[in-house]
Amino acid sequence: MMNFQMFVFSTCVLLFSMLAKEVEAGSCPKLENKIFDNLVDMMVAIKSGSQTSGTGNEKDRPAFTATLTSHLTLSKDNTIKYDRVILNQGRGYSPKTGIFTATKTGLYLISATVMSNGGVALGAYISKNGANLMNLYGPGIHGGTETVSPVLNLEKGDKVSVRGSGSFKTYGNNYTYFSAVYIA
Repeated sequence: MMNFQMFVFSTCVLLFSMLAKEVEAGSCPKLENKIFDNLVDMMVAIKSGSQTSGTGNEKDRPAFTATLTSHLTLSKDNTIKYDRVILNQGRGYSPKTGIFTATKTGLYLISATVMSNGGVALGAYISKNGANLMNLYGPGIHGGTETVSPVLNLEKGDKVSVRGSGSFKTYGNNYTYFSAVYIA
């Protein structure tokens, strides 16, 4: 990451010096001044150590991925408890409850996939603080899948989970999963 920042910084310095000469010459002053101001802003951000991607320190970025290892029969509004935790940076996901709790305010990319089992359709939904936000439907074939990946604006403490929308069977063996990552 440091090499990339040095590359961007060096590029900004080069463009900055080139544009400064152009602006002094008076050609296209409005456009050049705007570009010049944007480059100055980028240089200040890089020089002060902030990330241009808005992510800050990677270790401080909440993120998790969990899968379901066993086949499961869902019931209406019950939360799926993904029991195999692959990543739980920031400790926002609880395999005991199946709920991800936002540990900081911001935009999160949420992703969930369900796989139907036994040739029967499957219904589930993404829940935020108990409200149905987005439905998932696994078609009535064995191994039918559905994936949703909403970007959500979460406040610290908001709870996101995947819940059953009725009595359905979902396939385990790590084919059904749930994840989230803080993006900004």
